[in-house]
Amino acid sequence: MTGDTPKAGPGSAGAQEVPNRVVGLLPFAGVVLFLIAEIVTIAVSGTGDLLYSTTQNAVLFLIGSSGIGNGIAHLFFGPAIARSIGWTPGPFQYEVGAANLAIGIAGVTGGFFGPEFWLAVIIVDLVFLVLAGVGHIREIVKNHNLAVNNAGPILVLDFLMPLVALGLWLWLTLS
Repeated sequence: MTGDTPKAGPGSAGAQEVPNRVVGLLPFAGVVLFLIAEIVTIAVSGTGDLLYSTTQNAVLFLIGSSGIGNGIAHLFFGPAIARSIGWTPGPFQYEVGAANLAIGIAGVTGGFFGPEFWLAVIIVDLVFLVLAGVGHIREIVKNHNLAVNNAGPILVLDFLMPLVALGLWLWLTLS
């Protein structure tokens, strides 16, 4: 990320300033919350129904919270996020933010509906993030774009988070 301090709010006009480092952490909030939820689940409930709880936590946090974090980042801090990806800021940030937010809300609400609903949320997240990851790889190969939010940890998470959620769901439903 750059050292800029983006303005908060859609369009960034006239809003309070928010440090870029905080904005850059929003997409990772879901991973942190997932790990915390796992620790709390084991501490409170033990490991008796751990696979079910872990799969639910993956939908709630790896998909839900991460999607909401990404949505907030792209919707309210679009220009700074675009630059951190190595892209020119533009209206696409609003659409990416809206898609992320929708997926995040589906993950958070859907986490309480059971494994059949979880699969739908997982598939939508998987298609969106894997294709986003493929887009980042295309940028690396075609344009040598090695910006931190194009070729850094976010690229790994684009593939890893939905594949972990799908793997857990398959393990749960096939066991």
